[in-house]
Amino acid sequence: MDDSTSDCQLNPGEVDYEFESNEVLEVYYIRHDWPLSVVDDQLVPKVGMTFITLEDAEKFYRNYAKAAGFSTRVRSTNRKGNEIKNQLITCSREGKWKYKISPTEKTNPTAGLNCPARIYIHTLKDVGAWIISKIVLDHSHPCCPSKAEMLKQHRELSMSIRRTIENNEEAGIRPSKTYQSFVAAVGGHRELNFIEKDVRNYITREVRNVSEQEDAKEFGKYLLRMKEKNQNFFFELELEEDQSIKLAFWADARSRAAFEYFGDVISFDTTYNTNRYNLVCGSFVGVNHHGQSTLLGCSLMKNEEIESFKWLFQCWLRCMGGNAPKGFLTDQCASMKRALEACMPTTIHRWCIWHIMKKIPSKLNGYKGHADIEQEMSQVVWNSHSKDSFDRNWNNFLLNFGLADNKWLSDLYEDHHIWVPIYLDHHFWVGMRSTQRSESMHSFFNKFITRNSSLIQFVKQYDNCLGSREQAERESDAADFHTVIPCATKSFIEAQFQDAYTHQKFREVQAQFRGKANCITRLTNSTLGYSVYKVGEQVSSSIFNKFVVTYDSVAAEVKCQCLLFESRGILCRHALSVLSFEQVSQVSPRYILEQWSKKVKR
Repeated sequence: MDDSTSDCQLNPGEVDYEFESNEVLEVYYIRHDWPLSVVDDQLVPKVGMTFITLEDAEKFYRNYAKAAGFSTRVRSTNRKGNEIKNQLITCSREGKWKYKISPTEKTNPTAGLNCPARIYIHTLKDVGAWIISKIVLDHSHPCCPSKAEMLKQHRELSMSIRRTIENNEEAGIRPSKTYQSFVAAVGGHRELNFIEKDVRNYITREVRNVSEQEDAKEFGKYLLRMKEKNQNFFFELELEEDQSIKLAFWADARSRAAFEYFGDVISFDTTYNTNRYNLVCGSFVGVNHHGQSTLLGCSLMKNEEIESFKWLFQCWLRCMGGNAPKGFLTDQCASMKRALEACMPTTIHRWCIWHIMKKIPSKLNGYKGHADIEQEMSQVVWNSHSKDSFDRNWNNFLLNFGLADNKWLSDLYEDHHIWVPIYLDHHFWVGMRSTQRSESMHSFFNKFITRNSSLIQFVKQYDNCLGSREQAERESDAADFHTVIPCATKSFIEAQFQDAYTHQKFREVQAQFRGKANCITRLTNSTLGYSVYKVGEQVSSSIFNKFVVTYDSVAAEVKCQCLLFESRGILCRHALSVLSFEQVSQVSPRYILEQWSKKVKR
């Protein structure tokens, strides 16, 4: 008994072609008003044509269809056991679907027009070949050879095209850019035998079509391969019961080496929309000797609970040899705060001040004169140059605007020691007061990664990001080695920094030398080589700031109230003014930090 399979449904009463191999061969011409397309006679199927394989017959009819301006599909296949005995191939507009939904509600385009065009192929038992036994060449619709290349059947991605798509997807190049590169390579859209939709469909179907569990498995394998390549590669994974990712952390050998030089202060931030499973991405970021962001590890987490952060921070510490950083910047996440207190009790935790200040309008816009409130709060936070003055200014601010009962401000004041600059800038923060570097790194990721990215795509893009950061550092190292930024003044101190610092950091020093021109220095007290100065700085036509600067000639130590050197590692213009007043020709080595040295070897 023959079994028949079909890939479409016809209206009831429509009869399939089913023939025995010994039937008379026939060709049918059904008259319509549509003229047949002019096709090379060698491409036109004819009754009696034979083919070695069924695939050859299908390909021949498909090529004819493209030349004539239509596409085909297999209407039915008759089998005897596992062997195909005959096959009916029709125009793709054959048949007509009957929808249960009213046409007024469903307006999607349909191709079915009961087109009669078809060929019937069956096997020749004794020869083992395939023969065309019946043909209908006429159509119930117009055919257009020039538009046939747009039909799905005639669009094709070659093996080399597919490989390029896969490579570009791995490199984070978006499908639209990939397609445009193909267009540019061949000289125009008409020269391609596929469209942008085919590129997107291939990525969705072949590249991204994996389950979360399969993706997690491949992700783990990839990390293992990286470990085999370099034993200094570090990773840890924790899976859910269904074998999906719960927690993951990894850092390559470059990141671990960078931590030895640039691990004093870390910025850590989390973001979403980097993968299709909505896992939370976290990145550890430091600052190198050029002032550039350097990646020191990456994580994926199912949630942002305290235990998840504890697992992550303990894992990161193991990776970095148990050495906790001196400073750690995060946003105002309570879970992070508690996890840090448990895992790095000696590390100074700092909240991102940018996130806090950004909330002022939304938190205080219900008050009358909220614009003045915002401006005054900014003044109190940024221009309080001692802890006592901050406490005094804060209390006056609350009283003047009637904000003493505001819970948000009360909670902020309770935690002022982890976000107000004057309480933190006595410590070295490599110039960081916010998690902006981590956020910038996430913005960099987002150029190449979307919410549809797989874990494999994500980890490869992270590696690409590492490579780009390393390349930027190498280029800056080369510029430092081969070129010199000239001094802007005759100062021997400036020449000292020119010789020691990278270009980027020397430019920051030069900015302070230029700012020195706006400073007026006045000695207020001097005893046994210890002098106290007041340095006035004209910030604008109406603003004149004053700073207390002390100089110990015995210890060769200068200190400024602005704490720029303590927090950023760059001598401020106020201190330089005093050194100039004291006629100091060279600064103590303590003011030339190895962190910014061009002689760092990694």
